[in-house]
Amino acid sequence: MKNTIYLLLILISVIMSSCQDVINVKLNNEDLNLYGVEASITPQDGPEVFLYQTMQVNMDEAYPGISGAVVTISDNSTPVNQAILTEDPGNKGHYRPTENIVYPGIPGKEYTLTIKVNGLTLQAKDQLSKVATIDSIQVEPSLRGDKRFLGVFTYGKETPGIGNYYKWDVYVNDTLLHDARRMAIASDEFVDGNYITKLEVFTDFYEKSKEAKDRKLKLNDTVIVNQTSISKFAYNFYFQVINQSSTGSLFSVPPANIRSNFTSSDGKPVLGLFVARDVSTSNKVIITKTLVDQLAPL
Repeated sequence: MKNTIYLLLILISVIMSSCQDVINVKLNNEDLNLYGVEASITPQDGPEVFLYQTMQVNMDEAYPGISGAVVTISDNSTPVNQAILTEDPGNKGHYRPTENIVYPGIPGKEYTLTIKVNGLTLQAKDQLSKVATIDSIQVEPSLRGDKRFLGVFTYGKETPGIGNYYKWDVYVNDTLLHDARRMAIASDEFVDGNYITKLEVFTDFYEKSKEAKDRKLKLNDTVIVNQTSISKFAYNFYFQVINQSSTGSLFSVPPANIRSNFTSSDGKPVLGLFVARDVSTSNKVIITKTLVDQLAPL
């Protein structure tokens, strides 16, 4: 990268092994019916919670949402600012503030999410930090793979002060590219306070034999990036998600439940994450040139 220290960006590409050995895995029911929570709060969207029950790993079904929970969120203000979340009638297990309640996340506040369900109390805390502003994005030939793929690049100044953590969400035609193998997270350990030029937060890897099907960035697509602040715990959580997404490959880590920031009053593990994050949204880019056109000599 020009005039800047390279940012330690974690982007995973899964390399599948060609082994033909078949391994029969014995499953047990030890960790069935655990609770799982996917929850977040941002200044833009306020708090959102999905409460669900876990299932056997060999069941290919959506997690069943859980109704009837009492869900509250509070901050560390004095006096405490608290809101009760209610279940979306058309979306089982999803809880949000009622229509007449506005509860945006505020940078600098610590938030506590408490869920009471079936006689148990699930609880998690997370700190909402101010995010650095994203100046702009570009879609250009990737710096990876001998420029055989398109990449999404961001530009912006990193906030001074060690201890900032980031996650980038890439939207194509207003749809989030939701794939653990393509997740982009970073810490500011080696770039504190620098202006970050041409940081590649997404690479459109695809198989040549399936090019039309696998390609994510196409001509006339619109691309937007949300640069978000995350806590150190969330950073480590996502790092484990990336590692677990490559389970089964040659250098993968052993499969395991990822430690959540939720605790349960019965001492059992809870799956999922409560994340408080600030969001900076980029400009919208329309892809007007194919990869071949961009590589053509001037």
